[in-house]
Amino acid sequence: MSKQQESNERRDAKRELIVKSAIHIFGQKGFHAAKIQDIADFASIGKGTVYEYFSTKDELFLAVYDKWMDEFEAQMTASAEQHTNPVSKADALIDTAIDFYETHAQYASILLEFWAHALRSEDTHFLERIREMKQTLANLGEQVTRQLQSVKAFTDVDAVSFSRLELGISDGIFLQWILDGKAYSLRDAYKFRQSVIGAGLMTPAFRKVMSLKTKKHLKKGFWKRPE
Repeated sequence: MSKQQESNERRDAKRELIVKSAIHIFGQKGFHAAKIQDIADFASIGKGTVYEYFSTKDELFLAVYDKWMDEFEAQMTASAEQHTNPVSKADALIDTAIDFYETHAQYASILLEFWAHALRSEDTHFLERIREMKQTLANLGEQVTRQLQSVKAFTDVDAVSFSRLELGISDGIFLQWILDGKAYSLRDAYKFRQSVIGAGLMTPAFRKVMSLKTKKHLKKGFWKRPE
């Protein structure tokens, strides 16, 4: 390995350390209350070192979101590519989304704060990054919807509109789960959503095939009343 390669690896490792430290501090204190010094202290490095990699706290905040969304987009794309059957592909995408949300549940406040900051900030990079991520997911959703239609599993529906609606429903379920104190299974909530939507969009023939599975999820639900 050349000296340049070693130098690049050290720099990448230091940048990763700073981003991971920022995740901890942002999650603990919130974006606005957090200070660069707090992040530097947690990473056991000098404040100046942080500024060598990120010129502002906003830039570091965007790097945190970029890290998560790059991982999420890659996982969703990989899940879609692993399946040729559209029904299996749809299930795999939902499972991947659930895994991502569950893994990052402890940092939900950062995700929500990022969305709010994107709407307030004069820096358009924040909102552009969200829209870029949403477009990637919408494209996947549109693709799968059209494939489900092609195999006569779904009835005729505007795939673009449906994929956008799905994104909103997905985010809403995650937010409601957090607000409910994660009192029930996020996976059960998503499966219930899938059954509700599927029951309305399935063709009669496919609905008959999926009848037992759909009825089971619809009857079971996900909400458990407090005793």
